[in-house]
Amino acid sequence: MTSVHVLLATWNGAAHLGEQLASLAAQEGVEWSLLWRDDGSTDATVAILERFAEAHPGRVARLARPEGRLGAGASFLALLAAAPEGGLYAFMDQDDVWLPGKLARAAAQLGEEPMAVCTRLRLASSALAPLGLSPLPSRPPVFATLLAHNVAAGCTLVLNGAARRLALSAPLPEGGHHDWWCALLVTGCGGRLVFDPEPSLLYRQHGGNLVGGASGLRQRAGRALGRGAAGFLAPLSQHLEALRAAPLTDPARQVLAALEGLRAASPFRRLAALRRAGLAHHARGANWLLRLWVALHPLPGRK
Repeated sequence: MTSVHVLLATWNGAAHLGEQLASLAAQEGVEWSLLWRDDGSTDATVAILERFAEAHPGRVARLARPEGRLGAGASFLALLAAAPEGGLYAFMDQDDVWLPGKLARAAAQLGEEPMAVCTRLRLASSALAPLGLSPLPSRPPVFATLLAHNVAAGCTLVLNGAARRLALSAPLPEGGHHDWWCALLVTGCGGRLVFDPEPSLLYRQHGGNLVGGASGLRQRAGRALGRGAAGFLAPLSQHLEALRAAPLTDPARQVLAALEGLRAASPFRRLAALRRAGLAHHARGANWLLRLWVALHPLPGRK
């Protein structure tokens, strides 16, 4: 039976954590274990996890170091680095509910080559009332398209051992998202990301979400407009800078080289660089907005 190391980073998650842990305990078809790290909770989060460990002896461990607040991205990657060798690795958020068979379905799709799998989200209210599905990407999740837009929601992401090594091959940019960074490193360093259209969990929409889902074009366009050009260009520039330290494949380095053209003064040259690199949003409507931002604003200069 496949072993899966489930990685949970928590912070003041007592309100919904019990339901998430119950959905983990109900997973069948794999041998799961839980490694968790708390980022300084002041509610009952730690006590809930300690009770869960008592109910599942030998399957739950706490990562106590590094101490202090890390933030979600760095906390999840600390867990990924500390997890035992062998098996698969699944990120878990504190406020979702996993659907039955989530881990077994992911395990069935992962081979020996560097691979990760992510899925669609079944959106739900805080009380788990259904709110629809997250959108399907209109393009394959490859390195160039992932640079423009991440479709690998961390709460759905499962990596095999080879993909885990790639995901740890370069340090996370300051303040970066662990799921987006893992997707970029896996696809940019010779691995593959599979997007499974079958939802794997109930994704709660509430005020505490770090990153929310959106089921409709109007919602997605509204969020993109709200973020503005800086919301696209700033993370792109940050990722390009950080990816210099990664063991990228030659095709991925060619994408980065083409994207240097986004720093050109001329809007026409910037749009030509966008086409050469293959940079494109996974939602067609948002892709037009991406082109507009590139035409109006050059990419910020290197540090």
